[in-house]
Amino acid sequence: MMFARVLRAPTVLGALVLFAVFLVLHLLGGRQYVGILSGTIATNGLGLFFGIAYALSWFAAVLLAPILLLAGVAEASLHGRRSVKRS
Repeated sequence: MMFARVLRAPTVLGALVLFAVFLVLHLLGGRQYVGILSGTIATNGLGLFFGIAYALSWFAAVLLAPILLLAGVAEASLHGRRSVKRS
């Protein structure tokens, strides 16, 4: 029951979406296009877009998603404590 409440929190869903986007870009091979940002790989505009998208999704998955996940868990646990009636 508590686990379902945590998964329904908007911040937890946001964190899961960020992880999912990063996972999809990683599985599609986006890591190899990040070198274009430093100028070491010459490629077309699609490679530039893919490299930037991968780098942004990596930063979001590493920096933003854990914060959102912790905030969602804290919010759900505090909300669960408030809804319990004391006798």
